[in-house]
Amino acid sequence: MARCPPCSNGTTASRRCPTCSPNWTRPVRTSRTRLRSRWAVASAPGLDEAQRWLQQAILGPREGQRAQLLAPAARLAPAQCLDVYRGGYRLRLLEAMRGLHSGLRALLGEEVFDDFAVDYLDARPSRSYTLFELDRHFADFLADHRPDRERPADRREAWIDVVIDLARYERAFAEVYDGPGTEAVRDSHAVPPGEVRPAPCLRLLTLSAPVHTYAAAVRRGLEPAPPAPRPVRLALSRRNYIVTATELDQAAHQFLTLLREGRPVRTAAAAAGLDEEGTARLLHRWTADGWLLTDTTHPTPESRRRTP
Repeated sequence: MARCPPCSNGTTASRRCPTCSPNWTRPVRTSRTRLRSRWAVASAPGLDEAQRWLQQAILGPREGQRAQLLAPAARLAPAQCLDVYRGGYRLRLLEAMRGLHSGLRALLGEEVFDDFAVDYLDARPSRSYTLFELDRHFADFLADHRPDRERPADRREAWIDVVIDLARYERAFAEVYDGPGTEAVRDSHAVPPGEVRPAPCLRLLTLSAPVHTYAAAVRRGLEPAPPAPRPVRLALSRRNYIVTATELDQAAHQFLTLLREGRPVRTAAAAAGLDEEGTARLLHRWTADGWLLTDTTHPTPESRRRTP
């Protein structure tokens, strides 16, 4: 069998490749020139600029957004691709809101709750790396947009107060659950002798209805009746990673509120109308429950975060 004659670059031509290019550098140079001309590499945005644009395109309003930095997909235009990104991101946030406010969702119904949540996300887009901050202003948003907000307080609809207070309670519950607690002791954070301090997981709420019992029933998978309006003074705390909600009478609530504000024990007790025996009884109970810290009890600064 005859050998194929050698090509100019030293290789041997074959039946499959009957000839070889005498110069391999020329087509490569031409290809690079065409790429630079087609994609305008020199004028392409930097990574930081592209990331900022995509963030604004997803978080901002849909109107006026242009997908000039996105390449078209096989069956979708760039603007349609951007809508897919926006829809997926917003659906994730909506799912988080549903998880954070399961009680309010049960009270309002899925459709009405989703409408409120979407309006809230439009008005206050997420600006945090964690979903824990997502609903921080949800109760305030509902209060600012209630239909009877222009009326005097005594002429407003009671059921709207219940809705807002349930949102506020569920936010406080999440803060107590995920924040620092009293599960461990650290000698470096002792309270000065003779003083008491509120535990970092203690929250005090004044509510228009017993929304805490309603939310607890929903979490257990029940279908409770909407809570009837009545004044409720509530203390939220956590012990051994279990959140507790305890109703207080007016004197105890005022006493504990003043202690949280930093008032001395005697001053706070006198303002709340408590005698010495009643004061000692409450201090003993609240210290045992972990609501108050003394010079022998104090919390670890560690906190836990949960993803809804």
